Amino acid sequence: MNKTAKKVITAGIIVFLAAIILGNSTYIVREDEVAVVYRLGRADRVAVNPLDRELVETGFSARDLHVDINTSKGLNFKLPFIETVSKYSAKYHTYRSESATINTFDSRRIDLSIFAQYRVVNPALFHMTIGRMDDSASVMDDRVYPAVIQTANTLAFNEFFDKNKVMDALEHERNVLNQNLVSQYGLYIVDIGIYRKNFPQANIASIEEKMTKEIQKESEKLRAEGDSLLVQSKAETDRIKEETIAKAVEEAAIIRAEADAEAARIYEEALKMDVEFYRFIQRMETYKNLKGTTVFLDQSNDFVKYINSTRQ
Repeated sequence: MNKTAKKVITAGIIVFLAAIILGNSTYIVREDEVAVVYRLGRADRVAVNPLDRELVETGFSARDLHVDINTSKGLNFKLPFIETVSKYSAKYHTYRSESATINTFDSRRIDLSIFAQYRVVNPALFHMTIGRMDDSASVMDDRVYPAVIQTANTLAFNEFFDKNKVMDALEHERNVLNQNLVSQYGLYIVDIGIYRKNFPQANIASIEEKMTKEIQKESEKLRAEGDSLLVQSKAETDRIKEETIAKAVEEAAIIRAEADAEAARIYEEALKMDVEFYRFIQRMETYKNLKGTTVFLDQSNDFVKYINSTRQ
C-alpha cells in the first residue's frame, strides 16, 4: 500500500470519527418538545418552554434538585459519550376515565366520566418517575380520577346541571392537583371536566317523576307570576284611565268657566252700550219660554208697543 492510499484511508477514518463525535455532540429540541440531559446518569440540565420555567423551578425546589434550566429550543450541544438526552412531547395529552356511579351530596346516584388534558412541563421529573407517556395514564387513574370523583360527591344533583357551579368546583380541584403533579411527576393539568353524565337505569323512572314535578312546580310559579303581572298591568291601566278622565273633566270645567266668563263679559259690554235693548232681549227670552201659555198684556207694555209700532 503506497503512501497516498494510506493518507486517504487515514483521512477517511478521521472524517468518520469526526462525524460520530459531532453527531454525539449536538441535539435538536423541537418547539413541541422538552428534553433532559443526563451527565453520567445524573440530570444536569433541561430544555423547557419559557412559560413553564416557574413550574419547573417549583418542582426542583420541592425535591431539592439542582438542575440547570434552559428555555432555548432548537440546536444544542452536549459532551459526546458522557451526556445523553431524553426528549418528550410537550403537546397536550387527553385522559378519559371509565364511567363510574357516584352518590351526590343529596344522596342521588349518577354515572360520570371525566377527562383531563395535561402535558409534560418538567422532563427530568417525568423521566425519573414515569419515563413513558403511555404510563402517564396510570397516574391520572391513581391521582386525578379519585380527586375529581370526591369533588363530585360534594355537589347536589341539580348542581351537576349548573355549568358554572361544576366548573368552579373542578377548577379548584385542578389547582390542588397541579401542586402535587408538578412537584412529583413534572406533569401539569391544563383542563379538567366531566364529559359524560348519565342516569343509572334503575333511577330513570324516579328521576323523570321528580323532574316532572319540578317542571309542574315551575309552571305554576310562572303562571302565578303571570297572573300577578296581569293584575298589576290592569290596575295600572285603570289608574291611567281614571287620571286621564279626571284631567279631561278638569280641563273641560276650566274651558267652560272661561267661556262663561267671556260670555258674561260680552253681555256686560253690550249692557253698557244699550241698557234698554239688553232688557228688551231678556224679556224676549222670557216670552219665548212661555210658549203655549196665555198671557194678558197691558197696552202700556213695551212688547205691545213694539208690535204696534211695527204695524204702522
